[in-house]
Amino acid sequence: MLSIAKNSTRSSAFSRSFWICKLVGVSLLSLLLLSPAEGKEKYREAAVSNGATIAGEALFKGPPPEAYVIWVTKDADVFGEKVPDERLIVSRAGKIKNVLVTIEGIMQGKPWPDLRSKVQNKGGRFLPHFQAARTRGKLEIVNRDPVLHNTHAFLRNRTLFNLAQPIQDQVIEKTLKRRGIVQIMCDTHDWMNGWIAVLDHPYYAITAEDGAYTITDIPAGTYNIEVWHEKLGQQQVQVTLKAGEQKKVNFQFSDK
Repeated sequence: MLSIAKNSTRSSAFSRSFWICKLVGVSLLSLLLLSPAEGKEKYREAAVSNGATIAGEALFKGPPPEAYVIWVTKDADVFGEKVPDERLIVSRAGKIKNVLVTIEGIMQGKPWPDLRSKVQNKGGRFLPHFQAARTRGKLEIVNRDPVLHNTHAFLRNRTLFNLAQPIQDQVIEKTLKRRGIVQIMCDTHDWMNGWIAVLDHPYYAITAEDGAYTITDIPAGTYNIEVWHEKLGQQQVQVTLKAGEQKKVNFQFSDK
């Protein structure tokens, strides 16, 4: 049973059915947002001359919600009585962390950065809570705690891997073969959850604590910018970029 409280004062119970509902929702969002089209060509790396830049912020409409915590119901002697609830992080200035921004439709462009993807079971949480990974790239799954963790990953409502890690500092490596938004959960500690955006191009960003993002070296053209947040949903906007242009694109979300 999962218990969440705002400022450690108000709590509500969530069962495993909460996560099943989340998975169904993620399945639909994955199909709409990140599923490749049938017969889509693979992304090709090439030099980008005088590329454009988009930057902006993810903003929360209305008063920022107060921070929540999750009460620990198992292995509290290791994790403590509570851990932060990272599903919705909004600063006092109304800036939203962990919003995924992708530019769709670019088939050739800048090279991939040196992306080393790792998820750690640590302190009763998945660290980082949200990250990006490259299709056909490697993912390290690490248990940093002196207790059993069972990392269970789903894509479009299907299990990608289900790994028991009873040994502290145990590392298992998996290949992420398919594009999409992957949810990870721990079958041993049912409050733990995290996300991995598995992408087939490098034109993406995940907003930081200040809600900001920047995507550079974009070839001139017209593209769909797609954004996604695990609780606030998704948005899409079309932009046309000229060579060398710098454009600001903000996104506003509400929890209603």
